[in-house]
Amino acid sequence: MKEASALAAALPADNLSRYFAERDLHQAMVEARNGEFDDCLEMAARAVEETRERRHELPPGEKLKVLRADE
Repeated sequence: MKEASALAAALPADNLSRYFAERDLHQAMVEARNGEFDDCLEMAARAVEETRERRHELPPGEKLKVLRADE
């Protein structure tokens, strides 16, 4: 988890891969709190993979707008 967090934090705040990695890390923490440690490790590994491979990229000038549940 610590490695995945550091890798995500090293990416720019508006980087789409950082966004997805942070979502995976959040889910990993939820799984850990529920005692699902296998799932926790899997989600943390996905976060590391996302930051290393940067699978999600936006074309220049485009931004991701994340809506809240009430929008």
